[in-house]
Amino acid sequence: MSQTIPELQTEVRALQAEVPTLQEAREKLCVQRSECRVTVTFPKNNTPEAMAEFHQQNAAFGEQWLQQIQEIDRETQIIDKQLQQKQVLLDYKQGELDKLLAGQHWQQLENHVQSGEKRLQAQARRINQAAVQLEAEIQALKALYDELNPSYSEWFQQQTQIVDFSATTIPYAVASSSGLILGNKEIEWKKN
Repeated sequence: MSQTIPELQTEVRALQAEVPTLQEAREKLCVQRSECRVTVTFPKNNTPEAMAEFHQQNAAFGEQWLQQIQEIDRETQIIDKQLQQKQVLLDYKQGELDKLLAGQHWQQLENHVQSGEKRLQAQARRINQAAVQLEAEIQALKALYDELNPSYSEWFQQQTQIVDFSATTIPYAVASSSGLILGNKEIEWKKN
């Protein structure tokens, strides 16, 4: 019988409430049993009639006391049996609930990983598109430099370098067996 998480949670909460109630009832019976007493009042005289009446009363009280103890013991056994059954059922239902919650957690985790992977790949594509655009802009800067630098050198009448091209790489995302690597890609300089 397959149950949903809310159904199992409701059952587990109900069982968790029943177990302490049964334990409390058992405790009360134990206290009640320990408080069962027989009061013996000895006769004031030792006449055979008084002794016979004393024995008769004590036998009746003893029988009554024994019946009370036996009834308390029967009730305690019934509660013990109910308590054991409820505890077994609670343990089973809690186990089923834990399995479903774990399954739900792993499913959510799997969904999160899958959607995260798609978002990572999309972001890597955007980075690589930006890298391509950046490389094109750097190459345009180099082309302008190649066009203008001779004029600057002539103007200053000495060898001049109006742009220092110390950057040789641009960030680039590459897929690997363990995910993505954000590395560097060499700038491909166009030769004129």
